[in-house]
This record gives sequence, structure tokens and C-alpha cells, in this order.
Amino acid sequence: MVTDRITNLLDQGVNPWQKCWKGIRESGMPFNLNSKRAYSGANVPLLLLKGGDCPAWVTYKGAQELGGNVRKGAKSTAIVFWNFIKRKDASGEEKTFPMLKTYNVFNALHDCEGLEEHLEAIRPDDILPSVPESALADYVEREGIKLQHGGNQAYFAPALDLVQMPHQQSFKSDAHYQSVLAHECVHSTGTKDRLNRKGLTENAAFGSETYAFEELVAEIGACITCANLGIEPDWDNSAAYLKNWSDALKDNPSWMVSASGKGAKAASFILNLNPEQPES
Repeated sequence: MVTDRITNLLDQGVNPWQKCWKGIRESGMPFNLNSKRAYSGANVPLLLLKGGDCPAWVTYKGAQELGGNVRKGAKSTAIVFWNFIKRKDASGEEKTFPMLKTYNVFNALHDCEGLEEHLEAIRPDDILPSVPESALADYVEREGIKLQHGGNQAYFAPALDLVQMPHQQSFKSDAHYQSVLAHECVHSTGTKDRLNRKGLTENAAFGSETYAFEELVAEIGACITCANLGIEPDWDNSAAYLKNWSDALKDNPSWMVSASGKGAKAASFILNLNPEQPES
């Protein structure tokens, strides 16, 4: 379900990362109106891609609890969450297993009525704290990452804990430089002593599935990081670029949910915004 929404956009020539960036910048990070908590993981792109200028969402029951109602004929949006259940394995030992489930939410402004008072009481900082413009530099300094400039390549070298960047004047704009730096910083979050992602802790050859998945994590994580910082990346909307992602996701339908969660967690880690936030 999640992958179909993304690949449909890619097949239409629409860059979903760009749509997500604009969604965060124009209306804010999607959040639950009852709990006042921002959604995370795959739910961020799912709700942002739905469009609209209101980031607040509720369940059918949640709308009623706030004294409102879902409008007749309104269509819900399915989002996902992890439910952890305990089961005994073959040896009889009790273990905890994650189960991905879905539930339906409605936009608090466009799909509901009677919630205006609650929407007016919300301040952006109540949902997602503001971050300083220096957040990327702060992250590099906080984690002790080496930042080196020169040449014409940008990459993260795990063995050296080194981010390599071309000189800033080589880029078309400061925003372009910062967006590429954000992408490499997301890669750097995957080391064993940080968020411990397979794409960084194991040998991922260029062109391998592990490499491609890590790049998807970096695409999503950088998009969320840049949106929070007000940086617009230099979007690459070439047909070949979009087709490559569409083909990769169709071949690996579980990637989108998993990479969205890891990308959002990486962005939170960089911005120092509670990286342990649950998926939903």
C-alpha cells in the first residue's frame, strides 16, 4: 500500500521527496491532534503526500473525543504502526515480535467539523521544536565527525568517520551545499556507535541492494532534515532517476516503510529531536 503510493508518483514523473519537502515547509510536520505528537517513520510521507494545508490528523474516535465529527463522505487515510506482541518460540522461550498494522485517520480541518477551537490552540513549536540554522555543523561537532573539503566528490567514509565534500564555492548555492551535506550526514548516522544500520556496518558494494536501500534512507532523511532547516535541495527530477527508484521499490515493496522509519530517525538524530520517537 505504502509503496504503491510512492511508485505511482514516480511513474507519473513526480519526485515524492520534493512533495514531502514542500508539505513540511508549507504546513508543518503531520501530527495527531489528540496526543499533540508528531507522526514519524513511514507515516510522515504517507500524510504529507495526501496534500492539504493542515498537518493535524485524528481517528474517527479521536474526533469525537474532542467534541467534533468526521464529515459524511470523508475518506480516511491509512497509516501504519508497530504493535509488539509476546509469543513463545519453538523452544518455549517467550519473545517479543513486531507486527506492522494499519489504522485510519482523517484530516482535522478538511475531513472533520467542530475541531476549529482545538486547531486554533495549536502552536507549531508545540509539535516540533525549532532547530538552529547551524544544526548540521552542530551535529558534525557533537559527534566528532571529520569534515574535509576538496575535490569533486561528496561521500561518507565509515572507516574514517569522515564526510568528504567539495569546496562550498563549487556548488550552485549555499542551499545546494547544505542539502548535499545533509545527505552525507544521514549516511554518517548509520555507524555502529550511532544508529547501527546495515548499509553502513556491512560491506555494501556500489549497485547492491544494501547500497540502494541505504541511499533511500539518505534520500528520505535528508529531505526531512532540509525541510526542518528551511533548505531546498537541488532536486534531480530526471526520468532515469525516478524510474530507477520506481523499479527498485517495486522489486522490494517493504523498503519504503522500513527506509522511511530509518530516514526519519536519522533526521531526528542529526537535529537532536528525540530519535527514539515511536513509528506512529
